[in-house]
Amino acid sequence: MKVKIDIFSGFLGAGKTLLIKKLISTGAYKENIAIIENEFGEVSIDSLILRDTNIKIREINSGCICCEVTGDFKEACIEVIEKYKPDRIIIEPSGVAKLTDIIKVFKEVDLRDKVVIENLITVINPEKYDSYITNFKDFYIDQIKNAKKIVISRVEKVDNLKIDKIIKSIRSINSKSEIIKKPYNELNSNEILSSLNYEKLKIENSSFKASLKGIAREKSTAKDIFESYAIYPKNIFSKAELNAKFNFIASSKAYGDIIRAKGVINLREGTYGQFDYAGEEFELREMKNKIESVISFIGVNLNKEELKKFFS
Repeated sequence: MKVKIDIFSGFLGAGKTLLIKKLISTGAYKENIAIIENEFGEVSIDSLILRDTNIKIREINSGCICCEVTGDFKEACIEVIEKYKPDRIIIEPSGVAKLTDIIKVFKEVDLRDKVVIENLITVINPEKYDSYITNFKDFYIDQIKNAKKIVISRVEKVDNLKIDKIIKSIRSINSKSEIIKKPYNELNSNEILSSLNYEKLKIENSSFKASLKGIAREKSTAKDIFESYAIYPKNIFSKAELNAKFNFIASSKAYGDIIRAKGVINLREGTYGQFDYAGEEFELREMKNKIESVISFIGVNLNKEELKKFFS
């Protein structure tokens, strides 16, 4: 029997990890599952978060799942299948990975007889939609165009007029995908994971073949555009101090164009916090487990020395 594959795509800060964790914690997956996740960066923050779930994780940090590390990704899939024998594998690629690159791997001889893509889900942050589709068009459109389900996250933070405009834009790129627009606390797991069986959706059609052929012609890769940098702060910060620092970063270009930051911080309040920063939005959640403080930045023209000083 083939191993079922669920791919959760989405640009930086979309909320993929939170969605996966919600599905796992609510018991949406009844089978033996494994997660293969990677981040574009020097350290994997998401794996620290997902590790709470007791799900097996195989980290890939040499780059995003794209042309540069396709072989590495394929080997990881084969290793997980042979070592853990899961019924289903959850794939969480980097936010700057192209969905076509990931799908292409599962079409290769070594894997196509072992797996079936059952769910292809792209998560979209509506607050950043206009900015991302303008500035990072190649990556963003690829993730939307090839999704079979699109989940619009954080809908409670955007008015209905904006959501309707985004849906209209999505439909101009992908007219067939199912679009789900609910706050995460109202999401129905069955609605998210109802079987699509990607093979039955005729992935051999001409438009899909054309999109795969386009990979070879694409010149833009994540490493061409983005860079990453990780720091390990020894200082303890209060929630207010951490929030103030990222508010300052949002108002200044002294640190480069920071698109995304995430990390785990030892808080002055005596707890540990996991935070996400994306496009001037900062969110902090308390964690139960103790982890060494680490911050991972992704952006363009990062001023690494200034970032290190700022958090020292």
